[in-house]
Amino acid sequence: MISISIYRLHVLLLLLFCISCSLVILPFIALAAQDEAYGIVTNVVDGDTFDVTIEKAGAKVAYLVERIRLADVDSPEMESENGPAAKDFTFALLMNKRVYLDIDDLSANGRDSYGRLICVAYLTGFYGQPIAAPNFNRLLVDSGHARLDNFTNNEFDPKDWRNGQGPQRESEPLQSLGQELQKNLTQDLLPRLQESAGKEMDKAAKEGWDWLKGQIGV
Repeated sequence: MISISIYRLHVLLLLLFCISCSLVILPFIALAAQDEAYGIVTNVVDGDTFDVTIEKAGAKVAYLVERIRLADVDSPEMESENGPAAKDFTFALLMNKRVYLDIDDLSANGRDSYGRLICVAYLTGFYGQPIAAPNFNRLLVDSGHARLDNFTNNEFDPKDWRNGQGPQRESEPLQSLGQELQKNLTQDLLPRLQESAGKEMDKAAKEGWDWLKGQIGV
């Protein structure tokens, strides 16, 4: 009887732990769209415009080679004094490299009036993953090769690009996620479990509860 009660307690704890993890991690996954599409940059037009040969196509991708217009930034035109330098910066960082693309959801098919995909672009990390912050749009501005030009008719908000913070939660530290998870456990789920243990579980189950509190430092 005692072993059955402890087994049930462990199963209940595991279930509650999985639920609490999903409450923290699923919003993080759902809100990030850094790999909606990706491919290799094969041509740079100017600082804020380049061509990508698509390797993974999202729903808005229609061609093998797509022209990308970076969202909410504006680089100098090529005929201007600073235009070539802006192009050189983008060329140096992106040419023949993979970029990950978050394509605008509010524009028609994610495109501007010239048919270019409106995107926030992300560089590729050592393991082939998108680097969450800073995104390339932000890098271009911080380098002095573009200015912010926040178009309110797309889904993006440059305020969210600051160190990867904001509604998209691009790069929230794992430590913060762990703290939020522990908060969910200690302030919500575990008190419920404690109440249930006090009412329904035998002495052995209560000892298991005390052990669990000691393990997580409650």
